[in-house]
Amino acid sequence: MLKSRGGNQSDYADVVYGTVVSTVPIQVQLGNNLMLTNVFLTTGRAVSDYETTVKVDGSDKKVQIKNGLKTGDHVAMIRSDGGQSFYIFDKV
Repeated sequence: MLKSRGGNQSDYADVVYGTVVSTVPIQVQLGNNLMLTNVFLTTGRAVSDYETTVKVDGSDKKVQIKNGLKTGDHVAMIRSDGGQSFYIFDKV
């Protein structure tokens, strides 16, 4: 199916790496001259602050996981088809 679409392999999804330069709003620098803004970025749970419930000594406790991105963090992203959106899935 992909072969029938034509184009280069780089036109499809692949993993790219960048550096967080701002967190509000989120901006990631990709390479030397490409700056990705929040319009193009989606963050996964592994790079976000969130609340979850865990069982401690037989009872459920709510805990906050503080794993949000910080300026200077290096991130791994999946570049979607055509390079119009990027999913940040982990810190490197």
